[in-house]
Amino acid sequence: MINLAVVQTLDFKEAYEKSIEEGYDDYTLIDTDVKMPKRKDYTNFNSWITEYTLCMVKKYKYTYGSKKKKKA
Repeated sequence: MINLAVVQTLDFKEAYEKSIEEGYDDYTLIDTDVKMPKRKDYTNFNSWITEYTLCMVKKYKYTYGSKKKKKA
């Protein structure tokens, strides 16, 4: 029996490494499972914006800014 989580992880790793090597943004690597905090659930703006920022970092972690420079 094949473990689906392992297959997905390997597919993700291959796609991530390919995007780094080829120097492009792979928008399929965006983690759409990340739940963004709702402003109405927080009484303090600072705590909400902190949580929101951390969620954004987690959501887009493997999409931008970590690729090698494009080859000229």
